[in-house]
Amino acid sequence: MKRFIRYIVVALTAASLAAGGGRVMADTTDSTTYGSGSFGNCNYGSCTITLTSGGTTAVDVAPTPTGRCTVQSDTVSVLTDSTSGYTLTMTTSTANNDMTGAGGNINAAASTAASPAILSMNTWGYRVDGLSGFGAGPTTARSNGSIPSDTFAGVPANNGTPTAVASSVGPANPADETTVWYGLCADDTVTSGSYSVSVLYTAVTN
Repeated sequence: MKRFIRYIVVALTAASLAAGGGRVMADTTDSTTYGSGSFGNCNYGSCTITLTSGGTTAVDVAPTPTGRCTVQSDTVSVLTDSTSGYTLTMTTSTANNDMTGAGGNINAAASTAASPAILSMNTWGYRVDGLSGFGAGPTTARSNGSIPSDTFAGVPANNGTPTAVASSVGPANPADETTVWYGLCADDTVTSGSYSVSVLYTAVTN
């Protein structure tokens, strides 16, 4: 019987104003419409921010003794009229950044965005082309292939320092879209079954 691993990244979304607060899902002030001046520049905190992602990214791996790797992507979209721009970060939604399942854990990559590395066997990670130390790419999707030459990093747990995914120094309207690639490598020492981890994206105005 062919062994099978299903790797699921559940991409949660959250958005907040720079001053904090809860989720904001409306865009009510357009500085390009109101022109220059204090109100147009959103100096009174009237600019909102909207954040969306593709939702669940599911990747299936059929591991072999030497290992197989799969890479798939999620698209994160940020819309804001804040003239100071935004910052998009991510962590896992819990203090554990390993994927968990019936067979135990699949470890998050130990590398960082500043110093990413090629994925080791039985680890998962992310990359964003052109960001920090990742290099330009382009990254492409693959299913049950060899270890990719692209470098990846571990998504930090939510009790650590969030990792920056994207940012701007001015309005993002139309919305900025960022492609986040998730990769997993596994060999047949991993127990077959479903493994998952939740990733939390957070966007704030600068």
